[in-house]
Amino acid sequence: MPTAFAAALLLTWQALVVIFGYPKVILPAPSDIFVALRDNSAMIWQQTVPTVRDTLAGFALAALFGVGLASLLSFSRLLRDAIYPLIVVIQLVPKIAWTPLFIVWVGIGWPSRLTIAAFIGFFPIFIAMMAGLESTDRSLVRLCRGLIATPWRTFWLVRLPASTPYLFAGLKIAITLAVIGVIVAEFISSSEGLGFLILQSAALLRTDIILAAITVLCLVGLVCYGAVHAGELAVRKWHGE
Repeated sequence: MPTAFAAALLLTWQALVVIFGYPKVILPAPSDIFVALRDNSAMIWQQTVPTVRDTLAGFALAALFGVGLASLLSFSRLLRDAIYPLIVVIQLVPKIAWTPLFIVWVGIGWPSRLTIAAFIGFFPIFIAMMAGLESTDRSLVRLCRGLIATPWRTFWLVRLPASTPYLFAGLKIAITLAVIGVIVAEFISSSEGLGFLILQSAALLRTDIILAAITVLCLVGLVCYGAVHAGELAVRKWHGE
C-alpha cells in the first residue's frame, strides 16, 4: 500500500506539472528530479558521505551517553532525583537555540555537527531507557535479592533485558533526530554535506537538485531506521521471542 500510494502521488505530481506547465525553478517534475539525481550523482554522493558519517557518529554517542546515564541513575534514587529534572529542563529549550553555542564551543566543522546530532538524539534514548528500567517486574527484582544476587548481576540479567523494547523505541526516534541535527548544523555552518548542498542549490535556484538531495536524505533516513529495526529483531531472536 505505501508503494502504491507513493507511485500514484508521483504520477499525479508529474501530470500536474506537465498539464499546468509549472517552471522547473518553482516545481520540477519527478522526471526532472530523476535527471538531476542521474546527472549529479557523483556530487550528491560526495556530499552524502559526510552527512551519513556525522549522523552515525552522533547517534552512537547519543546511545552511549543515553544508555550509560540511564543505567547509572537506575542504581541510585538520589542521583536520579537530582539529575533527571535538570535533563528535562534542558530538553524543554528548543534544540535550534543550542546550535550557535555548540558552534562557539567546539568550532565550525564536523565537531559541531557531531555534537548537535548527539545532543538531539540523547534525550529520547535516555527517557526510553529510564522507562524500560523502571518497568521491570518488581517480583523478579525481589527474587534476585532473595537469591543474594548483586545489583550489577540483577541489572545485567533482569533489568536490562526487560528494558530492551523501550530502548529500541528510543533508538528509532533518535536515529531520525540525529539526521535532522546534522542537517540543521550543515545549514548554519558547513562546507560539506547534503544540508550545505541544499543551501548552495537554493542560491543557484536549482530546485531539482534541492529535491534530489531531499530524496537522498529520505533514503538515508529509511536505511538508518531499518538498520535499527533489524537490530531490534536480532536482539528479540537472541532472547527467543
